[in-house]
Amino acid sequence: MWQTVDVDGASLRVMTAGSGDPLLFLHGWGLSPRAYADGITRLTAAGLQVIAPALPGFGGSDGPPLRHVDMAAYSRQVGRLLDVLQVEHPAFVVGHSFGGGVGIQLATDRPERVRSLTLINSVGGAPGHRARLVDASWLRWMLGCLSELSPRDIARSTPAMIRDFVPNALRKPLTLALTARLALTVDLADAAADLVTSGVPVLFFWGDEDKLILPGALGSVAGALPNEVVQGRHGWLLSRPEEFASLVRDALVVHAMLERKRRGQALVLPKGSTLADLIPPERRTMARTPRLRARA
Repeated sequence: MWQTVDVDGASLRVMTAGSGDPLLFLHGWGLSPRAYADGITRLTAAGLQVIAPALPGFGGSDGPPLRHVDMAAYSRQVGRLLDVLQVEHPAFVVGHSFGGGVGIQLATDRPERVRSLTLINSVGGAPGHRARLVDASWLRWMLGCLSELSPRDIARSTPAMIRDFVPNALRKPLTLALTARLALTVDLADAAADLVTSGVPVLFFWGDEDKLILPGALGSVAGALPNEVVQGRHGWLLSRPEEFASLVRDALVVHAMLERKRRGQALVLPKGSTLADLIPPERRTMARTPRLRARA
């Protein structure tokens, strides 16, 4: 279901589905939840209420003031959205790309709103400083998004991306440009490390073939479990919604187990297994970790 919600005078478009524990999904740059609908609606089968806003400036949502295009502004609007929707309990937060950065900032600014973080190819490692992308035009970086789909994924993902991206580019071109630069330069590594230290369950997933957003400084931040390397480019979850939903469900099981551990409750695991074993190996490719670290 889609609805328009007034948040302190700004209109935000929000997709909601299911019932149960709240899961907040934060989409990637230039897109909206519509592009991820096949994947995030599958999460409702796990007894979750999915709340997926179109972030300010995207998907028909009002944009932030152009002089305040920063993660704090996005975090503030998302946090206030949860207040307006009267979401009672802390949410599992899942963020892809730009949405991952917003999730880190939200957990920092409004910790009472965040139960755990699952971050997939997240911005926040300031890779632009190392890769010298800061001074490259945002248009060149935008065109790089197209190369992040493998040939076999293009037919399935491109229509949804175009339906989202083109209207965003036409409605809010300056917001698109400013958020592209923000994605390349924002440094959230210290904030993420502080969240881990505070006990918030945080799990990073990085695509081994992602050339759009490199881990950068975030590559050295890990929670109770090591960062997971999965097979895929930056937008793999758009074309493989079943695998994306499965990965998130497994991550949430891990987070629930970590919560039990924090409360001093016993962890009931199969004999000889660890928490990391709860994430199945189908998407994992740990043998490629050195290559990913080299690129970071």
